Amino acid sequence: MPFQFNKELWTIGQKIEDEALPKLNKYFNTDLQRDDNNIFEILDFKDEQEKVIVEVKGRLIESTQYEDTIITASKVMAGHQAIDQGYRVYFLFVFTDKSKIIELKQDQSFKVKFTGTNCIRHYCIPITELKDFEPDER
Repeated sequence: MPFQFNKELWTIGQKIEDEALPKLNKYFNTDLQRDDNNIFEILDFKDEQEKVIVEVKGRLIESTQYEDTIITASKVMAGHQAIDQGYRVYFLFVFTDKSKIIELKQDQSFKVKFTGTNCIRHYCIPITELKDFEPDER
């Protein structure tokens, strides 16, 4: 069965991304942009001049609910490909109580979990490896 698009979750995700964008641009001193011509772009925001990419993942839970947070393997793979092209790649997790960030590195490894309706490969990122995202403190 093919992937079914969930417009409600997508809309929530867009709202979270839109609220995060000015904070990310301030934090990184960038002009991150979304490719509005491709709603299925693998990674959310890119600044080609500064060579920064940020993927924003909204979470409808608090940051302390689980030991790990997951991200699809395709996003990590796309991140590694961008690193090979000279980009710095970050994942921002927006929980209900706080936002946390991690820079993706080529030598990182994460536990694997197959989950979801279509049993898609995800990586488990330990919450302890995430930094609190404070846009005013960089």
